[in-house]
Amino acid sequence: MLNLTRLPRNLLVRLKNIIAEPSVADQAVNAELRLKADSEVFQVSAGALPDRITEPTTKPTQYDLLASSSVRLAAYAIADLTAYKICHGLWVSKTTIADKLALEIPLNAEEAAIDRELHISQTVERGTLPAKIDRFLLYEYWPIYRETKAIIKTVPTEGIDVETLHPRRIGEQFIVLEKISAETPEDADGNTRITIWRDDDGSPASPLLELFTWSMGLTHDIPMFIPARREIGIRCETDTERSDYKIRYTFGVYRL
Repeated sequence: MLNLTRLPRNLLVRLKNIIAEPSVADQAVNAELRLKADSEVFQVSAGALPDRITEPTTKPTQYDLLASSSVRLAAYAIADLTAYKICHGLWVSKTTIADKLALEIPLNAEEAAIDRELHISQTVERGTLPAKIDRFLLYEYWPIYRETKAIIKTVPTEGIDVETLHPRRIGEQFIVLEKISAETPEDADGNTRITIWRDDDGSPASPLLELFTWSMGLTHDIPMFIPARREIGIRCETDTERSDYKIRYTFGVYRL
């Protein structure tokens, strides 16, 4: 499902909000999720997980795994699992001085001087830093406005452009894709997916991100924070035509 074996230096990855189908036909207890963050290994029986796919008000599994070198998520089963549904959140951020202090990563000379001047290590010892990513985003960035859009369109096999988002004032603002959801298709074989790219990261032909909608649903939004200075492109691709297909997304515009 996910296997990042060599993370770039000065980046941290958080594996969060894991949603997996607890049962497939009569194979309820056969599936097992195995997670690895750096040297820490975890495993859990999927048969005991919250069923957010059929009960969307259920909170996702409360994993929040921090990794600085590698992260992995895999599903194992005694028998084959057909059209098995699983989704997860992956949050990537630059390593801060507080992160390094908390993770006992050595500081360079410049970072050590900043630590002494601002007493960051004492704040880390108190537990105030490092800030959780949702709190960091809340205090660091202030949205000028936020908007939710929804479409209902037939998606042919050549796909459709959902929208290309732009800030109103390029150079003064940036735009962020914050949530997205899509209708669960009738079958998994159609390979229906949402593709996303931004600025110089990806293109319609080679997107930055693909979300396979078989594991999605309109009853819950997938949270994200994908920023761009100029544009964010959203497309819907499918191998089987989907009639009156529904997609919803939320974006915000922020000051630079």
